[in-house]
Amino acid sequence: MPYLMKCGHVANGWAKNRNPACAICDCIDVVKECKDNEGLEGRKAKCGECDSMVSSSWNLPFFEYKPDKEYDTYYCGCWGWD
Repeated sequence: MPYLMKCGHVANGWAKNRNPACAICDCIDVVKECKDNEGLEGRKAKCGECDSMVSSSWNLPFFEYKPDKEYDTYYCGCWGWD
């Protein structure tokens, strides 16, 4: 199950104590456990690299929830994965 972190990203790694963490921001503060796409109804996410848009989902790669912005962000893989 995805976890929303205080930094706005969905957890994308694990801390040494095996708790969810954000490797992008070095954040270890969990705000909530995300169920399905609860709270994202009607929202769109834009790739931060190529502006590709999809429906927001807690399961998108490198998803960042931005409730005060028009779009959330994620990474679509346009520059590869390695």
